[in-house]
Amino acid sequence: MLQRISDLLLIKQGEQHQVFYFLTLFFFVGAGMALGRGASEALFFKRYGIEHLPLMFIITSVLLCSISIIYAAFVDRLPSEKFYKILFVVLAASLLGNWYAASYTATDLVYPAFFLLYEVASELLLIHCAVYVTQNLVQTQSKRLTPIILAGHQIGVISGGVLLATASPYLGVKNMMLLWIVLLFFSYLIIRYWHAKKGVSPYFRAGRKGSSNLKQSLEQLTQGMKLMKTSRLLRMSSFSLLFMVVSVYILAYAVNIIYTEQFETEESLSAFFGILTAVTGALALFIQLLFTNRLIRDHGIKRVNYIFPLTSIVSYSLLLFSFSLPAAIIGSFNKETLMPAFAKPVRNIFNSSLPSQLQGRAQAISVILVIPLGLACAGVFLMLAQNVENIYNFLIIGLACSVAFLIFNGEMNQAYAREILSNLKKRLFVPDRQLNNFLHGNQKDVIKDIEQ
Repeated sequence: MLQRISDLLLIKQGEQHQVFYFLTLFFFVGAGMALGRGASEALFFKRYGIEHLPLMFIITSVLLCSISIIYAAFVDRLPSEKFYKILFVVLAASLLGNWYAASYTATDLVYPAFFLLYEVASELLLIHCAVYVTQNLVQTQSKRLTPIILAGHQIGVISGGVLLATASPYLGVKNMMLLWIVLLFFSYLIIRYWHAKKGVSPYFRAGRKGSSNLKQSLEQLTQGMKLMKTSRLLRMSSFSLLFMVVSVYILAYAVNIIYTEQFETEESLSAFFGILTAVTGALALFIQLLFTNRLIRDHGIKRVNYIFPLTSIVSYSLLLFSFSLPAAIIGSFNKETLMPAFAKPVRNIFNSSLPSQLQGRAQAISVILVIPLGLACAGVFLMLAQNVENIYNFLIIGLACSVAFLIFNGEMNQAYAREILSNLKKRLFVPDRQLNNFLHGNQKDVIKDIEQ
């Protein structure tokens, strides 16, 4: 039975123990993140006030930009498992301090601190996941096994949502910090036990120590910005990502206003967040496994690239028509299920059409510049909207950003074929008669020409 499951999942002989280790580790990491997200949002919205959420977006954007630069500069100095262990310990200590302050002090600042702690920690945990996998699997293994490993993380998120929904009404929402600490402790033990037996990550190569690391990180960002001038695909992709981020965070603000008004206590809100996380996470996993690849194969990457902006427009239209719980749940489904199922895989495929030596710089542009800028813009728009009599004006801004997101995705589609053609022409002689086929021919003809 185990061998049949391994064959079905493309796990080769001798890889089962390693895959089980990764699945277990990322299951606990994902479960902890689900607990942290639901608890931090429920406490912040109920005890500090959802009206301060736009300011949190702006502060988070500054923190993410700064931490991403520092992380990129120093991550290659340590084996990835050692960095993970340090991150687990620091995060657990911070959570314990936050729990103590929430339990035994009168200050309300612990709740925005917990919110920001989750936002930064979740970003680092996810970014470092890719680094850790790269240092432990060869490239051919990584392509086969990464989807399975990420499925383990998603199952952890689903389980964490169920745990949050069942435990928070009885134990109290702030005590979810202690449960997250327990999950971090298990993650620490698992990674320590594995590497005590297996040694340092086999593909770790220590970077050169010195003050130049930070400089090199900033240089990579600068080179990425210069690349935007020459690569139309990267330029359109960056604008698309910017408007997507603004649209997603304004949508998050809108649905959270509805949830906060609908559920009177932090316990009921936290339990609802747990159920919502479990359901949307399960649906995202189901769609990713059964539909995403088939839709890309049958309808092409360009058509699938339109799905998420179109569903975002529908979500905003529903909220404008009826600012109610059903519309908010549909908005959450769009944000938590359809975005990871369609937007993220499609964006990865588009980025892979860039020359391999430039993909890292393109990623630096996205993580360090575009995403924080979009988050800050969303925060500013929402703060301005709070000063206007009709608070629904921010929905109009979100809808406009969704339309812009759709338009720039169309521009990405047009630039995609030209980017592939440009890269081919640098490596091969491409006859002039074939250029029109690349840009205007049907999909089967284009594939035949590329293969030839």
